[in-house]
Amino acid sequence: MFTTKLTRTVFSLLLIILGGAFLGGCKDKGKEITIRYDRQPQYTISDNVRKVAVVQFGAKSGTEERWGEIASDCLASVMDEYDKKFHRFVLIDRKRVQAIMEERDFQMSVADTDQAVQFGKIASVDAMIYGTVFVDQDEKIEVHQVSGPYGVSIPVKTEYRRSTAAVTFAMVDVQTTKTICSVTITKKYDSKGMSKEEKERYKKVEKNLPAITQMLIDECVREFVGKISPHEVEVQLQLEAGKAKQVKDGNNFASEGEYRDAIRMYQAALSEAPDDDGAMFNIGVCHEAMGQLTEAETWYNKAIAINANPEYIRARKRVRVEAEGEDETSEASVEANRQKAREARQKKNQE
Repeated sequence: MFTTKLTRTVFSLLLIILGGAFLGGCKDKGKEITIRYDRQPQYTISDNVRKVAVVQFGAKSGTEERWGEIASDCLASVMDEYDKKFHRFVLIDRKRVQAIMEERDFQMSVADTDQAVQFGKIASVDAMIYGTVFVDQDEKIEVHQVSGPYGVSIPVKTEYRRSTAAVTFAMVDVQTTKTICSVTITKKYDSKGMSKEEKERYKKVEKNLPAITQMLIDECVREFVGKISPHEVEVQLQLEAGKAKQVKDGNNFASEGEYRDAIRMYQAALSEAPDDDGAMFNIGVCHEAMGQLTEAETWYNKAIAINANPEYIRARKRVRVEAEGEDETSEASVEANRQKAREARQKKNQE
């Protein structure tokens, strides 16, 4: 009797393993393409507003002061990053801001519009950005019993982490003393019930609660900067494995940014398997990476006609939206995507 149960258990495990391998075979694991798109800011800000200073963000309690400092440093870093490409704002160095505040005996964080305007005039800037940070985080270990062999209960420990970061941003025009924008952005992390994408995004810091909170603050900051400045968004697309060997070769070319060579390999695969929706989707990805949105939509449509994969449908919707703002191929966009592929490859090799 015991031998029969053991045989059934082993057989069930084999089915699970084989089934997982079959279901997971639709993707070429590790082969991803990063596509970049430029976005315009949500708020219309006068061109006269160029020189900007970021002061340390305040906090609702003393234990959160470090989060205020992290938020302001992160904001300055992201704005400086975007300025190198879009040249929208001239950011005043944070050390200079701190020196001026200490010299004039200002508090390290600005609490209202009047203080922001007062300091902005002293620093000779066009706009000030200040704000507050609220953080609520918790972690614990839950122990529950599960039924083991022969009816014996086994204690199982589950680690649980939760964090909420709410950052309020305010941007004030120093000359007019008017608030350009004021917004509160909230991001949450909960180790229970996360989506597959969320688990992957926080994978490297999932056991480090402070690092998780810092990532949430960074997400708040990037969303805010996207509201006031031209910015770049990244779309991560995982390539399909396809049905023929040429698809794998094409994925190798695509991951190196050699999109035209990749397309030739995918087309060779389609000559062997005309109904290979994975190869069709990958051709669409390559055209999208090269900025050829019309061609990308054509191939996404072909893939959808065979397999209405939600990922294919999302890709088609994305290029349709992007095509509204682009009429022709951008060589700069092509080169940016190729450079991103090279950077990702170098990072992977270092890891």
